[in-house]
Amino acid sequence: MAGLLTLALFVLGATSPPSAEESNFLPTADAPATDGLSGDDLYQRVLDNRFDAYDQDLQVISGDGAGHFSSVELHLKYLNFRNRSERVISKTIAKYFAPPDVRHLGYLVINKQKGPDDQFVYRPSSRKVRRVNVRSEAVAGTDFSFEDVVPPEFDDGRHYRMADDEIDRIPVYVVTVIPNAETESQYSKVLISVEKEHFVPIRTLYWDNKQLLIKQLDAETGSLEGFEGVATEGEEPRTVWIARRARMSQKKNGHFSTLDIRRFEANPKLRERDFSQRELTASR
Repeated sequence: MAGLLTLALFVLGATSPPSAEESNFLPTADAPATDGLSGDDLYQRVLDNRFDAYDQDLQVISGDGAGHFSSVELHLKYLNFRNRSERVISKTIAKYFAPPDVRHLGYLVINKQKGPDDQFVYRPSSRKVRRVNVRSEAVAGTDFSFEDVVPPEFDDGRHYRMADDEIDRIPVYVVTVIPNAETESQYSKVLISVEKEHFVPIRTLYWDNKQLLIKQLDAETGSLEGFEGVATEGEEPRTVWIARRARMSQKKNGHFSTLDIRRFEANPKLRERDFSQRELTASR
């Protein structure tokens, strides 16, 4: 989700032709549509429904059929760098502040124009920053990975429009995203159902590198909320819509996690140094 709400390596673009099974699993063209919008067009509109910078607090509560529950809380900041850098698309930093055993554990993702992203983790127990595949790291004790909460970028994959559909009587656009190899995604395919009025994803399905459907993310449509953006010079103010609550479900074991955006600040005055390794190690 744009606001809301992206790993085993799945290698795309191999030189050998895809098998018949792969061809059926992965789309190669947009479905016919009378409105003239392609998968790229629709996905770009989803990303356009997002501020260039935001600051939010997240709470994720996980549970199972036996009635066991746990909770974690994170602080996440995002900044778009497209107008600041020729090499960097965006930066995201996320740090735990509860429970105590993961407090100050943090992750930094630098999404680059070319090549693999720079990804770092800071573990207070070692007091060291290390390079890791952050996207494949689970949000502690939950059914979310950091790929699911780090804001995606257009260049992360290929986008194909599927036939329009309805979810709970809500008309949706449907887009299949095939992650590029450089993203080191844990998913081979992601299917996004996008609410047509505000371009908010309200359902997302995830397939692993074995082409198995493993997870489903459902936004709580009653939690959709619009936030007024700060207009830059020469632009009109605009409203960005996000889903403040969503539920991730595991297909295999029925385990689930609910994500709640407890606080959301649109277009805060973030600086480049807010996304540094030094900031990652700061005890705040």
